[in-house]
Amino acid sequence: MFLEKRKNNIKGAMKAKKLTQKKMAKRLKLSESYITRLLDGTRYNKKFEMFIYFDLNVDYKNLI
Repeated sequence: MFLEKRKNNIKGAMKAKKLTQKKMAKRLKLSESYITRLLDGTRYNKKFEMFIYFDLNVDYKNLI
């Protein structure tokens, strides 16, 4: 439940900023498939977490 809400919030912020997974992967120098895993919550990357917090302004810590 939490991971689904987190993913939806991040994807919504990406749509608002007109940012695709491909563009995000390029900015973070990661592969698109790895971005998908990060969005799903199966992987963790500090660089990605900092990006969604500072660039997308998504704070998902209070979703519970």
